[in-house]
Amino acid sequence: MKIGIITPMPEEKGSLVAALDNKQTVLIVDMEIILGDYGHHQVILMESGIGKVAAATATTVLIQQYHPDAIINTGSAGALDPQLQIGDTVIGRQLAYSDVDVTVFGYDYGQLPGQPTYFEADQMLVKTFSKLTTTGSVGLIVSGDQFVQQSQKAEIKKHFPQALVAEMEGAAVAQVAERFNIPFIILRGVSDLANGDSGIDFDEYVVEAGRASAQLLLTFLDQQK
Repeated sequence: MKIGIITPMPEEKGSLVAALDNKQTVLIVDMEIILGDYGHHQVILMESGIGKVAAATATTVLIQQYHPDAIINTGSAGALDPQLQIGDTVIGRQLAYSDVDVTVFGYDYGQLPGQPTYFEADQMLVKTFSKLTTTGSVGLIVSGDQFVQQSQKAEIKKHFPQALVAEMEGAAVAQVAERFNIPFIILRGVSDLANGDSGIDFDEYVVEAGRASAQLLLTFLDQQK
């Protein structure tokens, strides 16, 4: 299996880099790509940078240059669901934009013209990943170009009461992958509680959050033939 993996930040990919064999590094513009092997899988590990445009650019380059069988976006996120704790893992069944508003033209909040309100992750990938964890949550992940604090959290929950976590890349990865008809899934580890203490919590826990979602990904690869 040829798997494309996108992480926004270097802190979120350490566990993945360490797990790869036969590594080589490629630079495309300022985007670092690590090619390697994990078992009998070919892995293309790409550091996208933070935000929706960076994520969309990286996803497009990864697809056009390497033609992966599937794309997995992994990293950290802030909790919106009060039951989530730092270090918990979240599997994105659906992705939506939390900062898009063209409702004046009759679209749903979060919906871009010509796009669905929710991007649906590959059903088989969601099912497979869900079986690999007894503690992970499965549901809606929202993405926007903002580091969510308490005031934004309340606004997001007003529009997306079912949202589990908020981050800055997943929906953009989903939109590009869907456009190219590539199966995708978004994995997140909770790095902060989006409650006003996020600046402190994020610095302390982002590595652990990245490690949690990365471990779920590696467990998936271990079980694939």
